[in-house]
Amino acid sequence: MQNAEEASKDSGKRRLSGRIHILGLGNVGTFVAHSLASRPSPPPVTLLLHNPSLYKSWLGRKKCLAVNSNGLDDIKTGFDVNVLNGKAWHAFPYWDKNGKTGEAIARADEVDVEGSLAGSVQDEERIECLVVTVKAPVTAMALESVKHRLTPDSTVLLLQNGMGVIDELNQKVFPDPRKRPNYMQGIVSHGLARRKEPFQVAHTGIGTTILGPALPSNSTSPISENEDDWAASTKYLLRTMTLTPPLVAVAETPSALMLYQLEKLAMNAVINPLTAVMNCENGELLYNYSFTRVTRLLLHEISSVICALPELQGIPGIEGRFSPERLRWMVTQLASKTAKNHSSMLQDVRAGKTTEIEYLNGYIVRRGEELGIKCVVNYMMKHLVLSKQHTSKQRDASAIPIDIL
Repeated sequence: MQNAEEASKDSGKRRLSGRIHILGLGNVGTFVAHSLASRPSPPPVTLLLHNPSLYKSWLGRKKCLAVNSNGLDDIKTGFDVNVLNGKAWHAFPYWDKNGKTGEAIARADEVDVEGSLAGSVQDEERIECLVVTVKAPVTAMALESVKHRLTPDSTVLLLQNGMGVIDELNQKVFPDPRKRPNYMQGIVSHGLARRKEPFQVAHTGIGTTILGPALPSNSTSPISENEDDWAASTKYLLRTMTLTPPLVAVAETPSALMLYQLEKLAMNAVINPLTAVMNCENGELLYNYSFTRVTRLLLHEISSVICALPELQGIPGIEGRFSPERLRWMVTQLASKTAKNHSSMLQDVRAGKTTEIEYLNGYIVRRGEELGIKCVVNYMMKHLVLSKQHTSKQRDASAIPIDIL
């Protein structure tokens, strides 16, 4: 394995610290942080918590992350924490200067957690490797809070559903190409389920994690497929993740990674919106003639757009891999495998949260417009989900609270 110091020598830059920051402590973020801590020689990990109340929950959990597998909790500690209060990040290292955790530090942390975050110091340390696991709609807002700590030598790994996030980040957060970090993306197929308490997750099925540098859409100068040309932080993060056993991670070239992303997008752009609009389990999409007709129309448009993407031209086998027939087979397999599950989009609609529809069907519509391909079925599906989402929020807002005396 190439460590941080060796990666630094390769690039001629200053030595990397090897520290990995994680933004987003939902199912995937918790699993990644826990997995990194499971290594025989774990890298230093800093958890980025976006408000003081979340830090209070962290203290209530005794500064631990837990992954439950086969009914047993595996608990990991030793994480440093940064807490966002206003526009400033405050550092809470797990170990004090003398190498001890100490109850005194924990008590000091709790003194004024909602206000001044007593016992902390502001942390403006640059971030070398950032793993982002928040959902696509809030990624730009989340990265806005740490953009001053990222440099062109930093690497940002995005682990989330949907596509088009990097284009949005470049437009809203990093408009100057000279100041942009390096991007990686990944696909996590492990079975992960949220538990009632924060900072813990149930690992319900072993999957894989596919990682690689991102291939920008519409790029006139795409990232090199040659690893020697990648940033030191990119090589270090990729090696660290692939050598972390619980992640079952594999590295792919930028173009290969994009093909996997497009396959996942095609499946999610059918199952997620249909289940969200119809309020049904994934398996209920099977053996239903009307669902089958809508699926065929959606996939015909999705296939046409993917096969016409300029960044994929010249890659052999694209027409076969993304044919409507093969995509339909993949959708059927996934719906069957997850038959009793409720899709994440349905859960978001029920909870009144913003969905990822703009990064699934919305992505297909936008790319179709660029290519002169009309995607009317995907456009309709996008707006059906948006209207469902809006209706759900309106109902919650108009609900009259009743006090029981």
